[in-house]
Amino acid sequence: MDRRTYVAVVGTMASAGLAGCVGELGLGDDDENDDDANNGESDDGDEPSGDVEHGAVLTVEAYMEAGIDEDLEGMSETIHTHHPFDPVEMAAEAEENEDVEFTLGTDGIDDYEVELADEGYETDEIYDISYVEFWFQEVDLEDVLEGEDAALVTVETEATIAGETVTESETLIVLTEDGEWRVFLTYEESTELPDGEPVDDKTYRVVDDLEFDAADETVRVDLVDSIDSSIEEIVAYSESRGRGSSVYEPEDSDDNYAIPATWFSSNFDPDGDEIVVTVVVDGEELVVCRETYEP
Repeated sequence: MDRRTYVAVVGTMASAGLAGCVGELGLGDDDENDDDANNGESDDGDEPSGDVEHGAVLTVEAYMEAGIDEDLEGMSETIHTHHPFDPVEMAAEAEENEDVEFTLGTDGIDDYEVELADEGYETDEIYDISYVEFWFQEVDLEDVLEGEDAALVTVETEATIAGETVTESETLIVLTEDGEWRVFLTYEESTELPDGEPVDDKTYRVVDDLEFDAADETVRVDLVDSIDSSIEEIVAYSESRGRGSSVYEPEDSDDNYAIPATWFSSNFDPDGDEIVVTVVVDGEELVVCRETYEP
C-alpha cells in the first residue's frame, strides 16, 4: 500500500492544498489587544481606519508564522472548526497509523507576503468551488456559513526547492466563526473540464498510467521517465471535482531542468468520473490524456 501523505499547505496550493486547503498567535500577549487586532475593529465598533490591517489578513499572517515555526497548535488555533485538515489531528493520526505520513508543507519557505484580495467575498460563492461537496459530505455547510462574513486573502511565498528559488501565490478563504476570523479553505475559481481529444504529439505524452484508488478517492498520475523541458506544468482535472492537483517546472530553471516529479495525485469521484490531464506550454494548455472511470 502506498503511504498516504497529508500535507498541511501553507502558501502552496491544495491545496491543497491545497490542498488545500488551511487565531491569536503572533498578535501579541495581551488577550484583549489580540481580540481587537484579530477582528480589525475599534473599541466603539466603527469601521477600522486605513492603517489598521483587516482581521482576515492578521489571521493568515498568524497562520503563516505558526506554519514556518512548525507550531501545529498555533496553526490549529487559526483555522476554522470545519477546516478539512487540522494539523494537530493529522500529526496524531500519522503517529498511530503507519500507512499515514504527515508532512508540513512549509519547508524551504524563505519569505512570504500576505495581502487582502477581497474583503466582501460572498459566502454563497463557496458552493461554486469544485471540491466543496467532497470535503463537506458530513457537514451542513449552510449552517456553517449562515450569518458569517468571508474575505479572500492572497499569500505569496518564496521558497528554495532543489536549490531553485520558486515563487508561488495562493488565495485563501477566511471565514468568521464566533466573531473571529479563521482560515477556512483554499479559494479556487470555477473551472470546466477541458475539451478536445489528446494532442497527437509524442513530445507531450507525459502520462504513463492512471492508478485509481476508490477507497481514498484519489487517482495517481504516473509520469513518463523523461519530460520535455518545454512543459511548464502538468494539471489533472476531474469532471466532478474540477481542477485538481498539478506539478510544475520551477521558475528560473535552465533548459535542462524539467518537471521535478515522477507522479502526483488528485481527487476523483469513485461513483464514476472522467479524468483529463493537460500540459501547459508557452502559456497554452493542451489536453494529453483523457480517461473515464467506471466503478
